Amino acid sequence: MERSNILHALEATKWKVSGEQGAAKLLGLNASTLSSRMKALKIHKPAAS
Repeated sequence: MERSNILHALEATKWKVSGEQGAAKLLGLNASTLSSRMKALKIHKPAAS
């Protein structure tokens, strides 16, 4: 569930983690907390196609 929520937020923000338009703000987290959770869950930005 947590992984899914983070992925949805990242996709909605085009993988922007911090700032006013970032996924952390959308999830109500500090950017450093989101980055730590992404690392723990092994969530990486997909390669550009």
